[in-house]
Formats: sequence, structure tokens, C-alpha cells
Amino acid sequence: MITEVQMKMINDEMRAAWVHHLLPVLLILLSSFGMAQGQEIEVRGKVVDEQNQPLIGVTVTQKGAGKGTTTNADGLYRLNVSSDARLTFTFVGFHTVEEKVNGRSVINVVLREDNQLLGEVVVIGYGTQKKVNLTGAVSTISSNDLEDRLSHSVANMLQGAVPGLNVTTSKGKPGSSGVLNIRGVNSINSADPLVVIDGITGTAADLARLNPSDIKTISIIKDASAAAIYGARAAFGVVLVSTKSGSDSQKTSVRYSGRFGWDEPTTSTDFDSRGYYSILHVNTFWQADNGKNYIRYTDKDMEELWARVNDTTEQPGRPWVVEEIRDGKKQWVYYGNNDWWHLLFRDKRPVQQHNVSISGGTEAVSYFISGNYNRQEGMQRTYPDIFDRYTLRSKVGIKINKWLDLENNTSFYKSSYSSIGDGDIEDLIAYSARHALAVYPLKNPDGSWLYGTPYQSYKVGNGRHIMLNENTHRLLEKGLNLTSTTRLVFHPIEPLSVTADFTYRFNQSQKKARSSEMWFRQRPGDKLESYNTGAGQNNLTETISNSDFYATNVFVNYDQKFNEVHSISAVVGMNSEYYYRKNISAWGNDLTSIDLDDLDLVGMNEDGITETGVGGGQVDYALLGFFGRINYSYMDRYLIEISSRYDGTSRFKEGQRWGFFPSASVGWRVSEEPFFRPLKSWVDNLKLRLSFGSLGNQSVSSYYPYLRLVKMGTLGEYTFGEGGLKAKYSKLTDPLAPDLTWETVQQWNLGFNLAMLNNRLNIDADIYLRNTLNMLTEGVALPSVYGAKSPETNAADMQTKGYEISIDWRDQLVLADKPFRYSLGFSLSDYRSYITKYDNPNKTFAKKYYEGMRLGEIWGFVTDGLFKTDEEAKQYAKEVDLSYRSGRLTGGWLAGDVKFVDLDGDGQWGIGQNTVDHPGDRKILGNSLPSLSYGISSSFNWSGIDVSLFFQGTGNHYWYPHGQTMSYWGGFGYPYLSYLPKGFMDKVWTEENPDSYFPRPRAYGATGGYLAVVNDRYLLNARYLRLKNLTIGYSLPHKLLEKVGIESLRLYASGENIYYWSPLKKVTQYIDPEAAFNRSSAVNNNAYYPWPKTYMIGIDIKF
Repeated sequence: MITEVQMKMINDEMRAAWVHHLLPVLLILLSSFGMAQGQEIEVRGKVVDEQNQPLIGVTVTQKGAGKGTTTNADGLYRLNVSSDARLTFTFVGFHTVEEKVNGRSVINVVLREDNQLLGEVVVIGYGTQKKVNLTGAVSTISSNDLEDRLSHSVANMLQGAVPGLNVTTSKGKPGSSGVLNIRGVNSINSADPLVVIDGITGTAADLARLNPSDIKTISIIKDASAAAIYGARAAFGVVLVSTKSGSDSQKTSVRYSGRFGWDEPTTSTDFDSRGYYSILHVNTFWQADNGKNYIRYTDKDMEELWARVNDTTEQPGRPWVVEEIRDGKKQWVYYGNNDWWHLLFRDKRPVQQHNVSISGGTEAVSYFISGNYNRQEGMQRTYPDIFDRYTLRSKVGIKINKWLDLENNTSFYKSSYSSIGDGDIEDLIAYSARHALAVYPLKNPDGSWLYGTPYQSYKVGNGRHIMLNENTHRLLEKGLNLTSTTRLVFHPIEPLSVTADFTYRFNQSQKKARSSEMWFRQRPGDKLESYNTGAGQNNLTETISNSDFYATNVFVNYDQKFNEVHSISAVVGMNSEYYYRKNISAWGNDLTSIDLDDLDLVGMNEDGITETGVGGGQVDYALLGFFGRINYSYMDRYLIEISSRYDGTSRFKEGQRWGFFPSASVGWRVSEEPFFRPLKSWVDNLKLRLSFGSLGNQSVSSYYPYLRLVKMGTLGEYTFGEGGLKAKYSKLTDPLAPDLTWETVQQWNLGFNLAMLNNRLNIDADIYLRNTLNMLTEGVALPSVYGAKSPETNAADMQTKGYEISIDWRDQLVLADKPFRYSLGFSLSDYRSYITKYDNPNKTFAKKYYEGMRLGEIWGFVTDGLFKTDEEAKQYAKEVDLSYRSGRLTGGWLAGDVKFVDLDGDGQWGIGQNTVDHPGDRKILGNSLPSLSYGISSSFNWSGIDVSLFFQGTGNHYWYPHGQTMSYWGGFGYPYLSYLPKGFMDKVWTEENPDSYFPRPRAYGATGGYLAVVNDRYLLNARYLRLKNLTIGYSLPHKLLEKVGIESLRLYASGENIYYWSPLKKVTQYIDPEAAFNRSSAVNNNAYYPWPKTYMIGIDIKF
């Protein structure tokens, strides 16, 4: 046992040994270690460019230590670092330089200009070109610009990305994609841009099938000169996509990216779920129209509802369904506060995306293989609609020998969308918006479905809640696409290459739609009833469409420089395409199984008749084109490009099939002139461009516009013979014009490109003038006795003027001794289109267009508020004839009705002669096309943290809602709406609320009354600014990752369509400004799939 004294002696001895023996040794070791690490010294110096001019703002950092500074106005810097440190010198627009200190106290550095930006190569038609030598209007988007975008389609990702490219969305359901438009309205007919993926032409549908992670670059070709090489299909611009390839790096790279999150509506779905107010609303409007109640509830029933008005769930003593005997019969009385929207649909819908790619190669072989899975669960609550998409891509290049390269690029796409509806999910959403008032539950207390009630004449929710919960109206849409391109490139001599490729594309779309009878009970104790016609018919319909596309390209490229000042590049070749599509459909009634969907199960109806039907059709076309382009550059200063294409198409008759489409453009790089040298320290590149091109459009009204076809139809009223087939009939299509030919687009473009301050600042700007000639439209009207429409002729012209500008700034500085890199970007575009030729000499509004018309213009009536009193209204009706719109006006004009101004002072409110010169009391109130489109981007990267922001918006454009837009008009449309906006009745005129937004209640006033006509009071401005994307990420340090064999790992969170600002929000929280348009099917305006915003977290890892 050691005593306390002994322990003290031991401690003293150890302390002495530490001081006299161990401490000196440790100090020596530490000194050695410090010398190994290097003493800290001050390093100073000067950083200049190759012209010995000082560079301001160069970032100087000690590699791996996080220390840093920047050079001052004289290019000087000072920094304390260890004597053996490595210094990194970085500056935007210059190559990065590393210097080892090695004990030096003065280190001067010369930075060489990075010509990568000036030498950046842009993919163009049948080749590539240095960006600085482009003479056409071309904008590029890289994969980095898209990788954080959460949109589920490439088209939507492009919205706001470059000026002049407009993307509009028409649906919010899973799997939907935006519609592309380049430089505004190009034609009054079909005017979609051409989509080219890896040199193979296609459509916007091919872009929707593309895996975003496969994209390397996208070139948006906007002017006719740059697009002329594609001839007949490129009249309205080209979206040219290049996908990623392998490399000869001798290394295999594996990359995985995964995202998980959810979609939710961009607008409110918080509808009024109080039964009392749903009854009050519909009965108020119904009584105003015909003096009766829509819902036949008693005063006692309304008292019961009022007692429950604030109940969100059933309370003891206040049940939501009561069984009573009325008129000698049992019946249920409904006192509920049911939120029908959220009983049928959900707001948060899970989404996920996964992508895996493997790339690499050797000197002889390169490969890129990728796979993508995208899943969107939809808003249907009980049986969610689900969209699944799978893509695969294999891109393999083989260097056969020094003369021959072989490449195969094969992609596979498969999608499926399962949902519920009567033939279409949009139909289900729209019809659910009627007659399902908040008092009603989905089911009666006995578990039967609620459909017919004694309280209203119409059926509750049109039975759509039964469809959603019974899963008997199943929809399945499938897509399949296989595209394979094999390309052989022959290099006989240095400047010459010959390319030949062949592409086969197979596309298939399928749709299966099942419907079944719906069972319900109206009163307690009654037998179940069945609705078995219309939407309740026991039916199965299947359609399938197969298409085959064959394309062959053969072209020769030549690229040579002479005497260091003359550069010539040229391409000449031919392109051949053939397209064939076959459609087949079949249907049958009375299937013997409610759960299985197969036409083999079609049975017989009550009369012992088997009811079936078939349909089909096929189309094809062929295209042959010969093209050429030559580029000449003198000292990279004076640039000339001439191109042309000679196209023939089967879409026109002989004698009209061929068209010649030339173009030319010039460029002047002012910054390369000797007189410009004094400004070269500030301006890196200044180029002026001018181009003209003429292109044709073969995508006219049909595949056979020169043939008068025989069409078959089916009589709906009568069935004859065995099998119950309905009788067929045939008829000729409308008469044809004998000289139908191409639409032609001629376009001038003037622009400049400016790069300044070592490429920190880049400005691109263009103005253009486009004439679309010989547009297809109705010709001279035929006599009515002829019984047919007038033939379509090339009889209309249109002119479009517009401008585009983009400004980008990128730079870096030192923050907390670490490089801080940031960028800012802004793009803006605008255009106006006018009809310059149209067969409408009287300029009547009975025709769609007239000469001098600006496309999108909205004519409407001027209002002067609401009538204050009945006397004022009746007196005004005596002074001005208001009979033009007096429908649904029970009781005549009264206080609270809209007062329309007699603009022309003729004592009659109306449309006059319905012409531009005599429009009655109408005038131009606005325009439906946006006055501006713009995008704002910002990003920074510091210490592994990256943040990016993207805003997108439009200027003023106006919308007058369709009369069946229930989320806006409420009871002024169809009064029995299921989804009543909250607080709607507070916006409706009453004697106590004379300054209201809406007039006095008038059922159907927006569909058949005075609100059905466009007026300035209810014309809505749909401009908006949207926070399109916000992404925050963190990349783990490379030193940490390399220990476990990981090249890079990034974690991030991102949001898409996060928030918007719009005047529309002041009048409705239920309509997204991008959804503010009138749908072609009136009922689809009742309600529709909400536009989504998306939130996701993700990981991106590379090995």
C-alpha cells in the first residue's frame, strides 16, 4: 500500500525527469516538426496579364489552409503563409496558376487569358462552330443550368432560361409537359419549333421523353439564317440537344443522383366547407334567377345548419346526418360541413427521381450508359393516380482505325399513367365540381353511396366520388419509344470528314378506359339503384397508336485555315425521312367482370345483343432535302455565312412539293480591329451580326391537304343486324384549293455580342423582323347551298417585330480567406405580331382576323361601376337600350347590376355593326399575349456551400375568365359548384355591401347574362413574377472523400415554383397565373388539375 508521502515522492521524481530529460527531447521534436511544416512568412508580389498590365481583384489563397486575399488596384498583394505553402492565383477569364512558396518572400505572377470562353464551341445544324464566330442568333444552355431544376420535363426546365424561348403549360397533371415557342406567335396555324436530338429531327414529344440528366448542351436556334440548314421544318426555330458521351480518359466514372420530395398546388385549395354557406350561396343565386331554392331545405334545416356552422367534426347532439320521415317517407337530412376537395383529393403528392450513369473509355472505345426513373404520385386520394417513367440510354463510340469512327446511340423510354375518370382524369375533376355541396357526405349512414337526393334535381358530384372510391373507372395510358442511331464518320484527309447515319424510331401510345355502373341509395330502406348509362355504362375502350420513323443523313464537312488569316468551313449533304402512323381502336359493352379489363370479356346486353365497335386510320409522309452551308472568316474578324436547303415533301401535290430556302449572314468582330486596341483591356469581344433567311413550313392542316378524302362515320341512333353494330355512313371532306403550297417565313435579325472586364460581363442583344407569308386560312366563302366550308388557301400574312437581351455577370472575391464565386443574370424579350394580309375586307369580328390586327388584342365593353339604386338602373335602361345582353336578368336592371357605358353615344348598348370601324360600344382593353418575358438568376459558391436563385416572369397580359370558371365566378357561372371559394359571398353585392367587387347575384350571369361579355371591370391582369427555383447545396471536402474512393458528394435541397406575385392574387387565390386561360372544352374550366410546386432533397455522388 503506497502512502501519501511515497506518492508525493514519486510525483516529484517524475516531474524532475520531465523537466530535465523528456521536455528537451519533446521541444526538439516539435521544432523539427515545425521546420517540416515550414515557418510562417509574409509573401508579397504583383499579378499582371500578358501585356504586363496589373490585374485587380485576383484571388490569392494558400491551398488547403483557407487563407486568402485579393490584389489591389496596382495588382499587389500580401499574405502570411507557411514557408512551404502552395499559393493559388485565380481570376475570372484567366487560367489558374499555382506557385510553391519554397521560402520565397516575393512571388510575381503572370496570368494568361483563358480563351476557352472565346473558343467555346456551339452545336449547330450538322456541325459545330466557335461561339465567337457565330453570325446567327443562337443561345446555349448547359447541363449545369438544368441539374438543379425539379420540373418533371425538359421543356418546363427551359422556361425563362434564354430570351425568346417561351414555354407555356396547359395541364398540371403528372407527366404533362410544356409547349415550346420561339420568338412569339409564328403563324396562325401550327408553329412548333423543330426539336433535334443528337442530329435526329423530332418533335416536342421527343423532348418530353428525354432524360434531363443525359443532356450535355441545348442550343436554341432562333433566326432563319441559323435554322435554314433544316429547311422545311425549322421555320419556327430549332431546339438542338446534344447528349453526353464517354471519354478516352482511361477511367470509368459512376454517378448516382437521387431526389425525394413532394408536389403540392401553387394555389389555395382551402374551399368553404361549411354546409350552411354552401346552401346559402346556391339558393341565393338560384332564387335571383327563378324565385326558387335549388336545395329544398326548410327554415328549420337552415337553423340546424347554422347551429353546426363552426363544427369541423360531428359533435355530440349535433349529428351531420339525421333520419326523418318527410312527406310520408323516410329520408336522410344532411347537416354536414364536408370539405369535398380534400375528401376526394390530397395536396401533398410524393415524388422521386433516380439517375445512374456510367461513362469512360479508352483511346479506341468510349461509352456512356444511363438509366433514369421518375415517379409522380397524383392527387387522387383513395386510389392515387401514378405516373412512372423509365429511360435508358447507351452511347458507344468505336475508333475502328485512324480513318473511321463508328457510334451507336440508342435510347429507350417507357411510361405509364394510371388514374380514374370517365375517359379522362380532367373530366373527373371538372364534373366533380358540380352539385356536391358541403352538406353532403360521400356515403349515407348505411354505407351506400350518396348520388340522388330528394333535395335537388341534379346528381351529387355527378357520381365522380363513386368513381374515385370504387376504382371502377380505371384509366391506363402507356407510352413506349425506342430510338437508335448508327453513325459512321470517315476522315480521308485532315480537313475533310464524311458522315453517314441511319435512325429508326418506334413510338407507341396506348390507352385503356374502363367504366362501370354506379350503385347508390336515395332513401333509407330503399333498394340500391344503378346508374348504367353515360358515365355509368359498363364499357371498355382500348386504343393503340404505332408509328415508325426512318431517317438517313449523309453529309460532308470541310474545315481549313489558310495562311493563318483565311478560315473556310463548309457542309453539304442530303437528308431523307419517312414517317408512318397506324391507329387502332376497339370498344365493347357489358363486360362480364367488373375487375378485369379485357375485350374478350364483352358479354350481351339485356336484349341478348353484343355491342362492340372498331376504328382505325393511318397516315404517312416523306421528306427529301439537300442542304449546304459555307462559312468564311478573315482573321477571325470578318465573318460570312451562306446556307440553303432544297426540300421536297409529300404533303403537297406534284408541282408544289419542292421549295428552295436560302439564307445569309455576316458578322464583324469590331474588337479585333487595330483601332480597337486601346479598349482591349476593357472589352474582350465585340461582335455585330446581321442575317436574313427564308424558310418553309410543311406542317399545314393535314398530311394530305391536296386530297379530298372520304371519311366514315357511325350513326348513333340506330343499330342493325347481328352484333348490334351501328350503321355506317361516308362523306367527302370539304373542297380543296388547287394551288396549296408552303407557308414561308422570312426573317431579318440584327444583333451584337459584348464581353467585357475579362469576360466578367457578357451582353447579347438582338432585334428581329419576321414575315410569315402564305399562311393557310379559309378562302372565299362558298354559297350556303353548297353545304360545305370554304376551301383553305394560302391567303394570310403576318409580321412580327421583337427584341431580346441577356446580361450576365460572374466574378469572385475572398470572403473569410476563402474564394467566394458568384454570378448574376438577366434576360428580357418582347414581341408584337400583326396581321398584314387576310381576306376580311370589312374587318368584321365574325372572322377571326383582319388586316392591321395585333394578335392577342381583346375587345370589350367599358363599365361605370355598379348601379347604386333600382331607380338609377331603370332610368338608365330607358335612356340607353340595354337589350343586347338582358338574358338571365330576372326583374330587369336593378341596383347592384353592372353599368355599361354607351361609348358611341347612339343610345344603344351593343356591338354596332360588329366591325373594327363600327364596333359599337367596344374598344381594345388589353392583350392576351405577354408584353414582356424575363428571367433573373443569381448564384454563389463558397467553402463548399452553393446557393442558386431563379426568378421568371411576364409583363402585362390579360384574361377574361370563361363563364364556367367556377373558382372565379362562383354562383355567377353555374351556382351549384362543389368547391366554393372562401369568403365569396363577402364579395357579392347586397344592400349592406354596395361597394362590392361582384354585382348582385345572378345565376348563370357569366354564361348567359351580361357577365358573359368581355368588359373592363372583370378583365384580369395575369402578369406574374415567380420564384421558379431555389437550391441550397453542400459539397463535402475532397480530401475527406478521396479516403473512401469518392470523387464528389453533394447534398442539396431544392424548390420549384415556390411562390408567385401577381395582380391576379388580389381577386382570387385559386387560379395560378399560368393557368389563366380558357380551355377549349367548356366543362374543363369548372375545375382542373392544379399547377404544382415541388420540394425535394437530393444527393449527387460520383465515383
